[in-house]
Amino acid sequence: MTDELRIHDLTFSFSKKKIYDHADLLITNYGVYGLVGPNGSGKTTLFNIITGLLRPKQGTVMLNNKSLTSKDVFENISYVQDNSVLYPYLTGRNHLNFIVKQYDVKQEWLSRVCEYLEVTTFIDLPTKKLSLGQKQRLLIALSLLPNSKILLMDEPLNGLDPDSVIVIRDLLKSLSKKQEIVIVSSHNLEELSKVTKKIIFKTNSGLSLEELSSDVEARYSELYRSKKL
Repeated sequence: MTDELRIHDLTFSFSKKKIYDHADLLITNYGVYGLVGPNGSGKTTLFNIITGLLRPKQGTVMLNNKSLTSKDVFENISYVQDNSVLYPYLTGRNHLNFIVKQYDVKQEWLSRVCEYLEVTTFIDLPTKKLSLGQKQRLLIALSLLPNSKILLMDEPLNGLDPDSVIVIRDLLKSLSKKQEIVIVSSHNLEELSKVTKKIIFKTNSGLSLEELSSDVEARYSELYRSKKL
């Protein structure tokens, strides 16, 4: 049975700016979904609401028709945030071991994740010495360890070197075949179109899920860049 993620009647504002106004979203199939919209439109806000880091004025986030509690988020959702969540003086191994203990992760799975994301060469360096691409791969490794039903990835391709882009692109292609829901926000529309045709567009103060027959960049231009001279 496919896990079902539903956002219902979501309303949220920053100061007087309304980000979401009675927004709805329903995801009923496993796979990779892109989350697309202009800067400041509310993509990270949506992830923070789903994981309980922000509370909406009204609306609910449900998994399998049950409103998410903090316990449900811990047990079912992984969230790849930006690298500011890493502790600069701790090593990659320190971070990984913390997640291993919290989720009782098997050593075999830890080894597979680290090898796949190619973090073993820098695993014992303090994170302050890692490149952007290395930090991103470490963050994704941390998110994969719990084997969650839902994986949220906030700009995982942003500013990466070609090697890291290839590693993460291959990972996303692999995740598209697993029994989990993966939502990836990204401004790299070309790379996003290589891993999914299922796109959630942030439109005005709502959300629209579309399965595209053409590339995402063309649809993005149609929605957000229709102004003419």
